[in-house]
Amino acid sequence: MDGLCAEDWNLLAGRQVQIWKDGRIVRTGRVNTVTKAANALWLESHGAHLRTLFEKAEGYTACPVAENPEAGQAAAARHLDTVNS
Repeated sequence: MDGLCAEDWNLLAGRQVQIWKDGRIVRTGRVNTVTKAANALWLESHGAHLRTLFEKAEGYTACPVAENPEAGQAAAARHLDTVNS
């Protein structure tokens, strides 16, 4: 699943993800909770960032962050290519 944005957000609980909207990364963080319907998720608070809710209906996508930073950068580039095409 690393390198691809997840359709089933239930698979993301406890994972580090990038949250995307309109072709841009809006937040990176660890998924704290996913709704039963998997249509929304909460990212844990971290530093100045409060615990935040993101909903699919508002146009957000969630992409797992790879453990390898180079793979994560390549995955972000692939996602951006699909958003822009």
